[in-house]
Amino acid sequence: MKECRQVFPRSAIPLICFSVSVFAADGELIDRFIEAKASAKKAPLAAIASDAEFLRRVTLDLTGQLPDPKIAREFLAGAEPKKREKYVETLIPPLPSAGLRSVMQAPFVDRWTYFFNDLFRNGELLEEGINTFYDHVYKSLILNLPYDEFVRGLITASAVSTWSDGPANFIARSHIFEGDGYMMNHEDTADEIAINTTRLFLGVSLECVSCHDGAHHLEKVNLWLSQRKRAEMIRQASFFGKTFISPAFGRSPQFSVKDTRGGYDLSTRSSLRPPRDKKLDITPAFLLTGEKALPGEKPREAFARMLTSHPQFARAAVNLIWAELMGQGIVDGPFDFDLARQDPKNPPPAPWTIQPSHPELLNALAEDFRANGHDLRRLMKMIVSSRAYQRAIAAPRGWSENHSDLFTRRVTRRLSAEQLFDAVSLTAGLKPAYKVTFSDKKVASVMQTRSPQDIDKSDAPLFRALQAFGQCDRYAIEADRKPTMVQAAILLNDKLIRERLVVQKDGRLEALLKSPDNNVLIDELYLAALSRFPDAKERADALATLKDDRARGAEDLLFVLVNRLDFLFY
Repeated sequence: MKECRQVFPRSAIPLICFSVSVFAADGELIDRFIEAKASAKKAPLAAIASDAEFLRRVTLDLTGQLPDPKIAREFLAGAEPKKREKYVETLIPPLPSAGLRSVMQAPFVDRWTYFFNDLFRNGELLEEGINTFYDHVYKSLILNLPYDEFVRGLITASAVSTWSDGPANFIARSHIFEGDGYMMNHEDTADEIAINTTRLFLGVSLECVSCHDGAHHLEKVNLWLSQRKRAEMIRQASFFGKTFISPAFGRSPQFSVKDTRGGYDLSTRSSLRPPRDKKLDITPAFLLTGEKALPGEKPREAFARMLTSHPQFARAAVNLIWAELMGQGIVDGPFDFDLARQDPKNPPPAPWTIQPSHPELLNALAEDFRANGHDLRRLMKMIVSSRAYQRAIAAPRGWSENHSDLFTRRVTRRLSAEQLFDAVSLTAGLKPAYKVTFSDKKVASVMQTRSPQDIDKSDAPLFRALQAFGQCDRYAIEADRKPTMVQAAILLNDKLIRERLVVQKDGRLEALLKSPDNNVLIDELYLAALSRFPDAKERADALATLKDDRARGAEDLLFVLVNRLDFLFY
């Protein structure tokens, strides 16, 4: 199917033409583009990962958890030709046929609910709203709500109280107080909502142009933004000019969200930014197209319609999920799109270059996403089913750093903070209990918690360790997977880790020590920690460790496995 459409109708953004076919979610759409570019660049392709490497990778990526040793044993022994595709289907729960309770305990939903709650900064500033927003995201993922519909619901939500209405917490999260008091700064709040929605759902950061024009400021940072004016950002913010966020029932941080204000007011004093030009036209207008609301259309509904129907919405969404599953984005990072550098047929002036590593693939994925109902599950299945996703970490002969953005080998990643501490508990066979703040619930993994606040309240040493491993605080600190020496010291020396790796009641070591067969013990620990069997040398070393003091040796073996690079990285 040949298509030529104006992806960005505004004259400041180039016409992008591309050919695309709607494929089944089997990865061939991805591999056609990846392998063609690799061939053109003479970049060698890494081998397809072993079953063990794939098993651990896809389970961690889709569910945030390590595979159970029994499942790992069965998968590694299986010989059916499509066992990888079949295994992926077991990780993604079916749509509920007997009510929500039939799929309420799904690691896939836990993992991606946590991801989106990080993304939307659902944290301490909302207090009891944390749980209502979490539940909304969770149920939306269970139902596989189309992503565009989900986003429209967030942008247009109204509520008497964010503590009883989940979606409204998204808008309320952007509130700005005047100084240190409880008086809301309405225009600053509208600006923040515009900045956040544009960043999250279009991949474009308006932070700089919210204070000044891009000219003479952003020419070396972002070509498209260097051509934008502050007035354009204000007209985008004006879609939220009627939206009033105020403490509900006189109590903050419980908020009401209602469209009761008269509109965006240029005369008010900003607590964050330079004074606004009082002569500006503040008619709400969509930044990418200049489009205005239809007659009788409510401003927030108009903005949500324009945003989710624009092709950049789909491009930003697929790039975000691609980055989360592949380790880096086609546009990297996902919120730094330069819209003047997307089309190879209309390249930017030197020294600028085309920004996406695979612009045609990004466009094709976005079109496929739109054509198939903005289905996140389908998109994830397509990515993990591709050969590009399933390639080995080991670099092939002839590979160089110049090939690092071509996706011809696996980008090695450290376990996230949440994945790591859940992996330690799972490997040791422990079942911790974390209390959900503002609730009587308890959960058994960090990935099931509603926010970092849950750990802070129930296990302060673990909270500090999670922060050291780059946990997002949902306020100012973004999630970070960068390795540090502090992290190595925690794994080697911290009581928090060591006390989890000793023989204890109902733990994995206690159960394994009941069997007299050391090979069974060794196999189970390797499967639990690394999703594979030990090689000959590893087995011999492990047997020697168990020889003199079996219980102490088992503890030492578990400690060594948790401190291996292939435990921490995948």
